[in-house]
Amino acid sequence: MSDKLYSNLGLSADDVAQIQKHNLGHVLDKIKEQQKQLMNHEKKLQYALDKIEKDLAAARDAQMSLLPKELSGIPNVEFKARFHPSQFVSGDIYNVFRLDEFNIGVYHIDISGHGVPAALFSVSLSQMLNTNISKKNLLKVPVKKPPYYRINPPDKVIGILNEDQSFEQNGIYFTMVYMILNFKEGLIRYCRAGHNPPVLIKANGDVFITDEGSFPVGWDFPRDDKVVAFKAEKGSRIYMFSDGITEASNARGDLFTRERMIDILRENRHKSLDECLDLVISGVREFSGSNDFEDDVSIVGLACKAE
Repeated sequence: MSDKLYSNLGLSADDVAQIQKHNLGHVLDKIKEQQKQLMNHEKKLQYALDKIEKDLAAARDAQMSLLPKELSGIPNVEFKARFHPSQFVSGDIYNVFRLDEFNIGVYHIDISGHGVPAALFSVSLSQMLNTNISKKNLLKVPVKKPPYYRINPPDKVIGILNEDQSFEQNGIYFTMVYMILNFKEGLIRYCRAGHNPPVLIKANGDVFITDEGSFPVGWDFPRDDKVVAFKAEKGSRIYMFSDGITEASNARGDLFTRERMIDILRENRHKSLDECLDLVISGVREFSGSNDFEDDVSIVGLACKAE
């Protein structure tokens, strides 16, 4: 009976006999009670951790549901994206949407930090960047003449965002590309705030990149945002991506780099947009030697297809 009483303390029969011989049973009883309390605390902690993990998984699903899956109703423009948070949720966010009959808007944003705080702010930011027409709206504002709205240019959108003092007050900043594509004229205009420059790969394999841009949004510096404009020929593809791709590292500390990503996209430009994005993600994983990512990873692709 006494063997069973103290068996969970890791004591042998001889140990128990010695304890009883010297009348030390009350000491072991106290240890046994403390161990029981510890086990109860451990169960409660595990329950709390399981609940947190379940809640974070639900938050991840909610964030994923906010991201666009495709661009419908515009047959000559294709949209695809890949999104891999380093944790359950991500500070990366992107969207593509129709602004009017001939224009679509696209943004790609990387918020400082990771995890829940960055993800919560990303949701708030996405709500600010909606296509409703109102005087306070960032993307489209009402005017008195037909068509009774004006689409704000990319530099105007970023400028308005930067005027929001709540970013600086909460210690938050983010990098961003906001792009407007006129699919009737094949004209692209974008503005870059500290973000990776978009990469244009033409059908013949030529690559167009410009480092024109200004500081991230939320830094207290004078801005000089310039709009980059270029023609997107049929067969061209435009990519926007986060630092989680280019700054992924291997065991030696080497970075994946933008050049490696471009090589993959250029060499496989005749494959589908989906395949190209998958090849980039698998390339990063192979390079880093891990299926997990140290930083949030996202990449957006737009293909200007032949009509």
